Amino acid sequence: MTAYPAHSGPGDLSAVPFAPRSFLRANPAPAPWDWTGLSAAPLPVGDLFVHAATAVQGLAFNAASVKSARDFTTRVLREWELEPLRSDTLLVVSELVTNACRHAVPSAGALSDWSIQFGLVRHESRLACLVFDPSAEAPVRVDPDERAEGGRGLALIEAFSADWGWRALRGQGKVVWASFETAA
Repeated sequence: MTAYPAHSGPGDLSAVPFAPRSFLRANPAPAPWDWTGLSAAPLPVGDLFVHAATAVQGLAFNAASVKSARDFTTRVLREWELEPLRSDTLLVVSELVTNACRHAVPSAGALSDWSIQFGLVRHESRLACLVFDPSAEAPVRVDPDERAEGGRGLALIEAFSADWGWRALRGQGKVVWASFETAA
């Protein structure tokens, strides 16, 4: 089985310039770093790599991917000596990946032909969690009924991260990100 990433083709992830900004606020925060891609090519489901400042994992569109992303994050934070960020980061990663699995499932092609690209990027005094998916739909924060089982993910991401936002990727889906301040 060949898995094609959510962002394959001309202008794939390695060619898409990205400077994280909050597109959901009146005064978006300036980008804490310059970023040009997670990897030379998006990873198939199950593949991963960890470098000194970038870690990437290809995930499927299913609930097991949330656990995979959490386990991967735990490993990377340990290797990068950022374990004090573990609790908040795991909660945010869970919400980011869950949202991609629930709301970004591709409508064309076999589901096994797509992947979610999950990454962690470390730069100076920041850690960013990024989720790339094939949907162009903007993340929408809702105010759920108090008895609702869902609908609180973006509120949790906002509450537990230093900043978050999203960006459309020229007809190739979007990236949703959250950042954390490290002890430097």
